[in-house]
Amino acid sequence: MKTLITFLTTALIMLFINPAYVQAQQTLNSKPIVAQYFGIWVEKGQTWEQKFRIDTPFAKLNRLYIAFGKIIKVAGDHFSIEFDGDNRHAQAIIDRMRAVNPTAEIFISLGGDGSSNQFGGAAKDQKFAENVLNFLAKYGLNGLDIDWEIDLDKANLNLLVTRLYTSLHNAGYKLTLATWPSPLHAYDMQVLKDNLDQINIMSYGKAISLKNCAEQYIKKGFPANKLIGGIETEIPYYQFGGTDSLGPTGTIAQKTKYALTHGLAGMMSWRLDNDYPQENDLRYPTYKGAHALWEMMMLSG
Repeated sequence: MKTLITFLTTALIMLFINPAYVQAQQTLNSKPIVAQYFGIWVEKGQTWEQKFRIDTPFAKLNRLYIAFGKIIKVAGDHFSIEFDGDNRHAQAIIDRMRAVNPTAEIFISLGGDGSSNQFGGAAKDQKFAENVLNFLAKYGLNGLDIDWEIDLDKANLNLLVTRLYTSLHNAGYKLTLATWPSPLHAYDMQVLKDNLDQINIMSYGKAISLKNCAEQYIKKGFPANKLIGGIETEIPYYQFGGTDSLGPTGTIAQKTKYALTHGLAGMMSWRLDNDYPQENDLRYPTYKGAHALWEMMMLSG
């Protein structure tokens, strides 16, 4: 009876506190995740309208990560989050998504390092999770993505994800973590596997094999069905062999095929707002990578 009551209580919380959770779940439960990151800044010499356009393919995804959020100090020496950029840009993205792709999930991707005024401090703050929840509810978001890449600390990362995951899940929200191509010592898989919905492997570039990345994480104990592979569609990109390639034999196709045939949760791309820009005008994305990823994941699946 206690188990039944707990189950029913959780279900009611998810339904009434975060109604968007139910609709998004119905879509995602039957399809692989196809995620895109979208930055709310503009490049030098670029206007917002050059990358946030009527033809931006917000319908060709089922999860969007708004990049970035940042950690801030608030009253009482506590920590909270806010958009790291123009709030109007973030709100425009949310409004467009809800209009053209209402069943898709929208996350905020939270950047930062391990210092005491960023993730290192927020991990120890017992009110941080509550403040994150308030932010997600304010903007009608579905979850939080942790993009902690520098000065990682195992103890603080464990504390951060366990507190956030418990609070977010109790209210019907999700939690993901962006990770390096190979598992770092700071990644405690026994903790992460039970306190994250998925991880986003930054398997960016033509020289990075998603197969090799995924197998390392699986060997360390992280389940395949909670892994999301990554592709790089940004130009210019000079690391790891450069931008992932298009075409039936390109690395986007290779990584997508591996994800679909080996039970991964899905694929994600960095980043939609700088996706294969025109050769003669790098301020103007063509979105070729986003279209290719969606077609491969949906039609091949």
